[in-house]
Amino acid sequence: MGRVKIFDEETALNQATKLFWKQGYTNTSLKQLLTEMDMLNGSFYHCFKDKKTLFIRCLDYYNEKYTYKRQEALSKHDNFSAGIRALFTEIFKTLDSKDKPNGCLIVNSMIEEVLCEDELKKYLYKDFELFAQFLQDRIQLSIDLKHTANTIPSNQLAMILVTYIQGLFRISNTYLETKQLKVQTKDFLSALNL
Repeated sequence: MGRVKIFDEETALNQATKLFWKQGYTNTSLKQLLTEMDMLNGSFYHCFKDKKTLFIRCLDYYNEKYTYKRQEALSKHDNFSAGIRALFTEIFKTLDSKDKPNGCLIVNSMIEEVLCEDELKKYLYKDFELFAQFLQDRIQLSIDLKHTANTIPSNQLAMILVTYIQGLFRISNTYLETKQLKVQTKDFLSALNL
């Protein structure tokens, strides 16, 4: 009979999330995951079933720890201009952190090798749509409250911002100096009258 190894699920998810975030889904092996999570095969299969199931759990974990915190920063402001700047402040906290991988786990995962798996594609596309809808709703609220006088329709402005955020995360994977990215973001928001 195999030995039982006790582990902390939160710690294991955190470690797996960072590994997927750093290396990507397809470049992360089960052996690497077991080592990083400090788990035995039996415990892994009992708790997570397989690599894909673990990856989806890690995407959820990432959203709970990072995405929702960014959305919460935006939601604290009825004025969308103040809110979107607060969201970018949260993004840059992650990008400036030395103990977190570059980019965004969700954005990094939107590649052909991952999207060819229907379940992962469905998850990532739904996540993308929910974030775009969240931004659109916040923009529309700000317009309705007369806090934003932007002439771009809320759905179009939301997609412009989502595209910019995805690009920001992508470029942060290759360009490590966030000081210039912060200046660029400030100029981008000013050009949009935000």
